[in-house]
Amino acid sequence: MFSFLVKLKRRIKKLLKVQSEIRQVKRSSFHSRTFKFLLLIILSLLVGIVYPGQSLYDPLDMPRRGEIALEDVIAPFQITVYKTDREIRDETEATRLALPFVLDYDTTIANHAYTGLRRFFWVVDSIRQARLEEDTTSIEQYVDVISARFPLFSPEAIGKSMETDSLDRIYTIVRDIYANEIYSVGVLPDRFTFPESRNKNVLIRTGDDQNIISRDKLYSVATAYSRLLTALNRLSATDSIDVEYFYQVGRTFIQPNLRMNAAEYNRRVDDALASISDVKEIVEKNDIILRAGQRVNERQERVLREMARIMRSQAAAEPWLATILPALVRIVLVLAAFSALYLFLFFFRPDMFKSNPKLVALFMVFGLQLLLVYLVGIQGELSIYLYPVALLPVMVTILFDAEVGLLSTIVLAFLLGIMHRFDFTLSFMTVVVGTVACFTSRRVRKRSEFFRIMYSVALTFAVYAVMVETLKLTPNADLLQETGFGVINGIVATLLAMGILPFFESLFGITTDITLLELADPNHPLLKRLALEAPGTYHHSIIVGNLTEAAATAIGANALMARVGAYFHDIGKIEIPEYFVENQLSVKSKHEELTPSMSSIILSSHVKMGRQLGEEAGIPDDVLSFVEEHHGTMVQTYFYNKAVQQGAGDEEAMDKFRYPGPKPQTRETGIAMLADAVEAASRTLEDPKPARINHLIQRIINDRFQSGELEQCPLTLRDLARIKEAFAQVLIGAFHHRVVYPKKDKTEEE
Repeated sequence: MFSFLVKLKRRIKKLLKVQSEIRQVKRSSFHSRTFKFLLLIILSLLVGIVYPGQSLYDPLDMPRRGEIALEDVIAPFQITVYKTDREIRDETEATRLALPFVLDYDTTIANHAYTGLRRFFWVVDSIRQARLEEDTTSIEQYVDVISARFPLFSPEAIGKSMETDSLDRIYTIVRDIYANEIYSVGVLPDRFTFPESRNKNVLIRTGDDQNIISRDKLYSVATAYSRLLTALNRLSATDSIDVEYFYQVGRTFIQPNLRMNAAEYNRRVDDALASISDVKEIVEKNDIILRAGQRVNERQERVLREMARIMRSQAAAEPWLATILPALVRIVLVLAAFSALYLFLFFFRPDMFKSNPKLVALFMVFGLQLLLVYLVGIQGELSIYLYPVALLPVMVTILFDAEVGLLSTIVLAFLLGIMHRFDFTLSFMTVVVGTVACFTSRRVRKRSEFFRIMYSVALTFAVYAVMVETLKLTPNADLLQETGFGVINGIVATLLAMGILPFFESLFGITTDITLLELADPNHPLLKRLALEAPGTYHHSIIVGNLTEAAATAIGANALMARVGAYFHDIGKIEIPEYFVENQLSVKSKHEELTPSMSSIILSSHVKMGRQLGEEAGIPDDVLSFVEEHHGTMVQTYFYNKAVQQGAGDEEAMDKFRYPGPKPQTRETGIAMLADAVEAASRTLEDPKPARINHLIQRIINDRFQSGELEQCPLTLRDLARIKEAFAQVLIGAFHHRVVYPKKDKTEEE
């Protein structure tokens, strides 16, 4: 299962990542040219049509919200502006909120309370008169009679009523409290009669009369009891009354007289909702929508957008060419911008132009940049200083170089200008900020250097915002806000670039300086294995790395790539280190028991093994090219001569003793081939004097040059001369002489 996953990973990486130079087709094939052409056309169509949405199809001279109108805008026809779905929902909610719940006031219940109170006192008074006529001293039997008719009364309250002479006064007091304190508004059965609502009012219908009052003024039965007690306590302060007795009498006849009328409420809501219109505003023909010098507000922008929609609808009835002509012009402008980038790469960077995966990576960065600008733009009328235009310059410069990054920034400025109605402020900001981002991103060797980019980009945004907004006479508060937006944008854009870069590096196999420095760490798993399992090879690789770095620096090649590639060029020896002379600790070599052809197969296998180990470890293809190219197609002379001596070798058999290749394709791998041979040969010098070292280096360079191993890499004779000097300086320093210290005699040692 594991081997299957490893093979699957290799296939996916080969399909997606940028291949090293040895795997790129030098001549542009028909399929490659077709792919480049289709890529250009498809990208131009997508950007020209899809980005940035519906607003792209508005007339170019139509002002947007916040802009200043250059001339009067007059309605050419009647314009009906319709409400949005959200406005209709809000208006519907507001209508429901404006309509109070409907309560019906039952006057008969209040009258029943008065009547019941009067009847109770009449019964009490009648029985009391009958008791006096009969001259009966005990009143228990009369209390029982009254309790049977008024069961809610307690015997104590009835007895006290029998003994009270001022029943009319009690009736008057309680009835006034009913009328003024309790039934003046009404009584609800409880406070849960109708649901909670943000509308704090209710409508009370009493016959044909309707009154709107606050919900807080409505009483439940329990609240009515409390209001009765409060009124009696207030009255007792000025009049001598028995509050408890009055309360027992009064609370008995309180009944709820308000009833929720849900049917009436729903009918009113339906009528109100039916009257809601979807028309927000009607602008008559020849009305002035916007006056010259006036800043466009939200209302005017909606009228202008509706006018543009009507104009598009009218244009749809015209011939199809007139309908698609605006979109066609946009596509042509976008195509021209991308074509300029193509032409630059074709004439000045053919290595990148020939690589379709690199073109795909470049255009993916463009797509990501435009997508982020679009996502920021659709959030509303946000400041342009929030557009993360520094993302593309930083990423392209790190992935490729500052030259491609700078031209890509200019193309991005053109695209944003075209897509945003030729907004010069946005285009110029893209050029200024992008240029600073490109130059500060040229040499990024570690992640911490992104902070330098962050500070530079944020400062550039701030300075640009201050200068532009000052020219626009922007108020100080707004100017400070725009400057803050710019600073935040610079920080966020750089952090986004730092987070997204590893994805592009891994997906397309692009080897940046950051990746190379991570690979150069001695704690890399493969280098640690090499140091532990093949220490001789590890030491050899370190010396070769020093040689290649010095030589690459001398001729202006990628010194970091050369050094890292040299570190990994012999990782294939990890599997069988004992078959290589630098790791053989014993006097007897394992090759003495093998035939020359078998020894040749074992030695050449470290190239294939190294490639396989590197792919499994995720080493970039540019570094793995050192593994395959550092021997080129050289003949293993030692084993070939041994085979000739044994009578098993001839001219035709020589190819069996060659390394599989390919020959070096880049200056860096060519230097690694020479450094590998020079370092190995220098160990055979018995007296490594400078003259002998120079002669050895020259002989090896001449041998590789004459054998044709360097014919596919772009090394010139001048480069070879400088490489020789660099090699000599490193080796002479490595083989420097030391002073021979005199030995101590035996007495001194004791």
